[in-house]
Amino acid sequence: MATRKTEDQERLIDRDLTAMAREGKLPAAHGVDTAVTEVLGLLARGGKHPLLAGEPGVGKSALVQEVARRIAEGRVDGELAQARLVEVSVANILARSTQRQAAESFEELLIHLGRHPCPIVYIRDLPVALGGPLAPVAVRALRTGGLRFIFETEPKRVQELLRADEALAERLHLLPLNEPPLDKARWIVGRVAEELERELRLPIDPAACDLALRLSAKFLLAQHMPRKAIELLKETAAEAAGVARDHVGPEDVLTRFCAATRLPRFVVDDAMPLDLEETERFFGERLLGQTDAVAAVLRSVALLKAGLNDPRRPLGVFLFAGPTGVGKTQLAKLLAEYLFGSADRLVRLNMADYPNDGDESVPFGASWAPALETRRGELSALLDGKVFTVLLLDEFEKAARSVHDRFLQLFDEGTFVNGAGEAVSCNNTLIVATSNVGSEVYREAGLGFAAHKRAEEQVSEVDRRIAEAFRPEFLNRFDAICHFRPLSRVDIRKIAQREVGRVLEREGIRARALDVEVTPEVVDRLVERGYSPQFGARYLQREIEKTLTAALAVEIARRPLPPGTPVRVEARPGGRVVAVAEPVPPPREVTAQLLLPTPKAAAVKRRLDRKSLLIEMDRLVGRARALAASTGRPELEVRRAALLAETQAPNLWDDPLHAADVIRAFRTVEAQLGELDRLEAACLFGRRLVREAKNEMQLGSAAKQVEEVAREVQMAEALRAAGATTLDNEALVDICASDTSELQNVWVQELATMYLGWAQRRGYEATAVAEADAPARVVVRIAGPGAYGFLAGEAGLHRRLEDEKRQRAYVRVHRGGPLEEVERELLVLEGRPVKSREGEYLQRVRNEVTAKDEATGRVLTLIGAGELDELKGIAARVVAGQGASTDEARRYFLGRGARVEDPRTGAGTPRVKDVMRGELDVFIAAWISRPPPESSPPLP
Repeated sequence: MATRKTEDQERLIDRDLTAMAREGKLPAAHGVDTAVTEVLGLLARGGKHPLLAGEPGVGKSALVQEVARRIAEGRVDGELAQARLVEVSVANILARSTQRQAAESFEELLIHLGRHPCPIVYIRDLPVALGGPLAPVAVRALRTGGLRFIFETEPKRVQELLRADEALAERLHLLPLNEPPLDKARWIVGRVAEELERELRLPIDPAACDLALRLSAKFLLAQHMPRKAIELLKETAAEAAGVARDHVGPEDVLTRFCAATRLPRFVVDDAMPLDLEETERFFGERLLGQTDAVAAVLRSVALLKAGLNDPRRPLGVFLFAGPTGVGKTQLAKLLAEYLFGSADRLVRLNMADYPNDGDESVPFGASWAPALETRRGELSALLDGKVFTVLLLDEFEKAARSVHDRFLQLFDEGTFVNGAGEAVSCNNTLIVATSNVGSEVYREAGLGFAAHKRAEEQVSEVDRRIAEAFRPEFLNRFDAICHFRPLSRVDIRKIAQREVGRVLEREGIRARALDVEVTPEVVDRLVERGYSPQFGARYLQREIEKTLTAALAVEIARRPLPPGTPVRVEARPGGRVVAVAEPVPPPREVTAQLLLPTPKAAAVKRRLDRKSLLIEMDRLVGRARALAASTGRPELEVRRAALLAETQAPNLWDDPLHAADVIRAFRTVEAQLGELDRLEAACLFGRRLVREAKNEMQLGSAAKQVEEVAREVQMAEALRAAGATTLDNEALVDICASDTSELQNVWVQELATMYLGWAQRRGYEATAVAEADAPARVVVRIAGPGAYGFLAGEAGLHRRLEDEKRQRAYVRVHRGGPLEEVERELLVLEGRPVKSREGEYLQRVRNEVTAKDEATGRVLTLIGAGELDELKGIAARVVAGQGASTDEARRYFLGRGARVEDPRTGAGTPRVKDVMRGELDVFIAAWISRPPPESSPPLP
């Protein structure tokens, strides 16, 4: 019974830090020696308990972990040498039971821990206990002195803690931890990089560390150093290890940062200049008639790109002023799309919902509310999880003055404190407030047809009325007031034409391949009905749906329309808009000749019409979907989701080797699903080409796509039937000349280029990884779904015949991955670095490995650019596979009667140049679809 009670109490411990330190599971902390010494001194003396106060990410938890490491390593004096440091969460204890039971459990846990010779309890969430049932228990434990505590909190909660209980305050020793200066953060990141290099065996360029630091400091303003830079570097290194990169450079950091934040490359990369003309064109084409507003936005984009924006404020604070329906909200959406990669990065508050004094508690939270959601407020909920966002405050003038006052702090400091006491950072937020104040000025002046001088006077009058509506200290917080003018008839017509074009791109029209013409009279009518002086172009989209789209829908639904049917949308007397489909004469039947593979891999010529080709394509689509089902696509998707969730776990990067394994597994599953998606997409694309073909030339192009799809489906089915596994996703293609003549060297190069071209066509990763001379040899690594299964049949002798010239090279294909232990025991592997130089086939070589097979006496020396361990693995695979069959695999005839043929399967093609560029699928399909041999010949 006592044992079970002890187990229950141990379950309340979140982490035993000293035990983890002894197991080597806690990373070293850097730059905290002074603070660690002070904490250890307080713990040794007793009486006072450290209260670590600092923002998230400055190193509070790292400091405590370093204390645990020094205790575990015996680098402490006195009784602390026997100390046990554990982490306990107050919130977790409260969540397990009622408040009374939680207090009893907490007290029993402290009594249990007190039986240890020197217990130290680390509590990160002490503020949660204040005012609750656990607070008296903690205070009693502090008074008795049997336990030593380390507490942690944020700076803003310090005074609240110290005022909450005098007895508690007397026992605490405040130890502030500040964000390190940039130079110290750079030193810390450098030390972390050294540890990652040892752990992952992956060199990290100092420039990568500098870039991680710079990007974190410039863009991740809501987070703190050094954690934000360390996490970026760890994520990058783990990803690079997962894809077997040979080092981590600035490009890897940049790619990872853009993927994590979804920021466009041009915003992040200092090497990419800001093309102001392109930026102006992006906004100008999508927002017509508002050149002044676009110019103000461009200035903000330039400030962000140059890094000259104030990091203590939001990225920008704008007031968009102008009439309804002229593009204010549209420009806010365009800003989200251009700066942050998606219009979804916009969040919106309708300020007209807060017209009364006291309404500020709705967006900013009410501290007295019983529900946490109400205490946090609507604005906190909208911004949760949004790192880079455009915050749109619509109809700002309609909110009460007390609501405006709460926004003053947000505009000025980029943060606000909600009713739950949480500090919400908006430093990475661009804020846009819209207002209709002064828009009546334009109606008084004739709706946008005034002269230039009159336009300047209008803006001055609008500014005057804005100054009357908002206080000066409030207007001073805006970086710019952007004036939106009423739209002219020319602008409205351009908008209407653009929206009509979007209607004609809809799926219902494109899928039917209808030839739709909208007459100018219809556009005139849309402009007339969709624009009003009072509401601008707000109702134009509604009018297009009601008039144009409805007319098209009626005509399309009335009767089936064959592809290519001309449809004319015209205006009729009385204001009606109708769509009329013109009759199309039945087309002359067209046919196309194509080669389709049979189950025995031999291609047969067939001449098919469109209907027959569609039937053939439907059959291929069905086979592709059946293949996906037999491969276990649902299980793969579940596996991908689980791995994706694991990659997003907050503690994933604590173990970079595990993180690399997780990312590698995720990429493998992702590649398998991607291959299935690619196959089905190719089928659907082929079917669409056949359906849309209107003449023999187009049907001929569609027939070629059908040929390729049929071959791809056949290859995928054959691989599936052969039981291909994830081990088949990487192949080492070893190409070796038959002798040392110079002609053979050129032939080896041509074959390597052929396999690299094949991989590129399929979207696989491929690179030359090792080489040798006398005779010439190059090893190409190819990674992608089924790579080994596809290429296994390439093994053998490849002969090039041209007139009297004869060139021969042997190709051997090996699975990637580590050798079995039995295989490795028979090999002797020795490696050394060599002077970096350009290779015969590789851009750079810097290591040399010699592999000797003790069983056969074969010896092989390779040079390469990768790490020694990587090169040893390649050499081991190559030397172990030297006994593979060298039967003739392919003949390449050049000159008269040029062709390429496989004597084993009979597959052939006259297109020699295409084969040398990587078009190998006709041979691969024939090999993997061949009937199984009655008996396998012995290896030589």
